Amino acid sequence: MKKKIIIAIVIVIILALGIGFTKALYTSSSKMDYKFNSKGFYFETDYDKTISVYNFWDGSEIEYNVVNAESDKYTEDDIKYEVKCVTEKNVICKVNGSTNKFNSTLKGGKVSSEKIYLEVISNRKDIEVEVITKSTSPYKKTIKNKILLHKDDNIVGSFNYELVNYDNYSLLNISNYYNQDKCFDVKWNSTDLKVSVSDVEVIASDADGYVTEFSKKVGKNDTVSIKFYNQSNIPYDKKIFEISECPLES
Repeated sequence: MKKKIIIAIVIVIILALGIGFTKALYTSSSKMDYKFNSKGFYFETDYDKTISVYNFWDGSEIEYNVVNAESDKYTEDDIKYEVKCVTEKNVICKVNGSTNKFNSTLKGGKVSSEKIYLEVISNRKDIEVEVITKSTSPYKKTIKNKILLHKDDNIVGSFNYELVNYDNYSLLNISNYYNQDKCFDVKWNSTDLKVSVSDVEVIASDADGYVTEFSKKVGKNDTVSIKFYNQSNIPYDKKIFEISECPLES
């Protein structure tokens, strides 16, 4: 009788251990699967290249975005992360005002982003920095980028502009390298692009009422983006614009 009781107890213990082991294995497997495949975990930056080259750098801040989303998918959990800037000797790199290292959190449950500002200080003309953007919680992911900077003093006291094409719209980016605020006059053919007039001073329009000329104030050492709506599937070139300086209103 005692033998039967002992055997029964042993069987119960084995079954209990088996069930517990199976549950633990399943839980562990699920966690590892989540971790290794990064299901539901998105941590990205604007940079998609190992090396970013700035051939015409004027010494101003370099900026990029850190996000918790990819397309329309986002991470549910808060993401703690840090950004570290590694430089050569005699070069100072500040991240969002902090020397070398910056810590922050992206809120989960919605698309969240944060702008990172790199301030590189040096008397040298050619500088190399490495930016390490790393999530620390809930999962670890490291994004490394080398940035090569060539400081060009000739562009200080001038302006530049570029047109970036997207699927249904384009952005006209005007950069003011002067050490004072400037006004810029922009002209183009309205049959190519229709401008969003929410943040510009309209000067002239065509017979249909579409804007063909506007002015825009740009702060010193700053860049502004003006949105245009594409009228065809072809990519537009910045040469369609005529941009000149205009007097600032007092």
